Amino acid sequence: MTTQSKEPPANTPAGAGAPPTGTGHPPHPAAERDQDDYARSRVPDAEKRGAGAVLSVLVGFVTAFFFPLIGGMYLTQNGAAATWLGLVISFCVLIVLALIVSRTAAREGLSSQLLSRGTGLGSVGSVLTTVIYAGTFVVYAGTEGQILASSIDLIWDLPDQIWFVAVGLVFLPMAWNGISSMTKILTWTVPVYFVLLVVAIGIAWDRNDGMPSGLFTAMPEGAVGGVAGTIAVVAGLAGTVGINPFEAADYNRFIRAAEFRRKAVISVVLPYVLLFFLAIPLGMFFTLITDSFAPSVYFVGLLGLLPGVALAWISQIRVNLTNLHISSVTFTSASEAVGTSRLGRRFWLLVVIAASIALMWSDVLGNLNVFLEWTGIFLLAWVACVVADITVVRGLLKIVTGPVEYRSSHLRRYNPVGVSALLSGTVVASLIWLLADGPVLRGLSAYIGFAVAFAVHVAMAVATRGRTYFADPSDPRIAVNQARTA
Repeated sequence: MTTQSKEPPANTPAGAGAPPTGTGHPPHPAAERDQDDYARSRVPDAEKRGAGAVLSVLVGFVTAFFFPLIGGMYLTQNGAAATWLGLVISFCVLIVLALIVSRTAAREGLSSQLLSRGTGLGSVGSVLTTVIYAGTFVVYAGTEGQILASSIDLIWDLPDQIWFVAVGLVFLPMAWNGISSMTKILTWTVPVYFVLLVVAIGIAWDRNDGMPSGLFTAMPEGAVGGVAGTIAVVAGLAGTVGINPFEAADYNRFIRAAEFRRKAVISVVLPYVLLFFLAIPLGMFFTLITDSFAPSVYFVGLLGLLPGVALAWISQIRVNLTNLHISSVTFTSASEAVGTSRLGRRFWLLVVIAASIALMWSDVLGNLNVFLEWTGIFLLAWVACVVADITVVRGLLKIVTGPVEYRSSHLRRYNPVGVSALLSGTVVASLIWLLADGPVLRGLSAYIGFAVAFAVHVAMAVATRGRTYFADPSDPRIAVNQARTA
């Protein structure tokens, strides 16, 4: 890392030196080269943004066709009542986790990958999380891109492979300059998206002569319902609950720490209210009226070919910009830890786009379910480690104090506290997921893994007394060393 950083060195008293926000921290040269993304350093105060800018980016993923799709699927498979209850439970869990991680990200100005380094995983250990986190967004990008390609193919029939390449490349100039250009694109597409969506809702309303009567009570033939149905919905949303605290953190690091508490409703809560109680229920609404849970089918049927395809493109462009940006920033943050710091965000953006095109060629959309189920297990184990460190290790027990350290030279390459917790939670949950006979236990596997990872993380931090957090085991930011020098 750069030697110009004004972070407190390892031998300074806890809390000394520059504050944990970006003030006084010149960005890493790679961060300057990568415009305003700060993938390898703290976000300076000069680059902090308003909550509205963060909201406009986070709302990008809310507009994805994926969420109306799963709303219709959950309704068909589990019934309306179980779907609503599962949404409420998942929303509450997600908001708690997102607020904890995002508040810390705003205070520290660090991306989720850099935050993970200092909260128990170590500089190289945190790369374990990068593979699944950034990889998940690459899969999302390929999935959404394949939906786009299939929609434009309705207008101009060309070989799928041509559309896959074209769809992948169209995002390159949009995401090239990072969050600044993304914010403009996402903001200006909102009116068009909502006009088309409102028109589709109005047409569906007229066709049905009002609100569908079964929006809260429908029980389609073959649906599970009850406790089993609710748990099935919660299990299906485990990946969403696991990944979004980190996605929210990656954008809320641009919020000033002093303003986070009063802006959190806009920058954290509101996007997920829209996701859980607008986007997903809209899928239930359209499914009940059209008897189809595929948005690419019912929007074309309601709006007509050209407006339906236009809605698909506006929707998917918005969400795929978020997918590509998050994955490229995360790979950039991790690359420094394994000695490839010269590879900046734009390089990784090219890699991510190429990978998303390859996934489209391999029909990622038709082979998505198993991958997404397992990523929920890993993601919840990871968020358990970070939340356990923030709330218990640093908060309640104060085993480690001071700003979260992210510089590789000051951290252990592998911190057994987080690595062992991550692996323990993932292995236990995966075994339950693979071997459990009952759908209830299998559906709860990711959340059991969360509890295991949380407990192991705290136990390991207590057992090691924080000595494995820093390259120098005598670092004064470790509570036991503070007591010795007091």
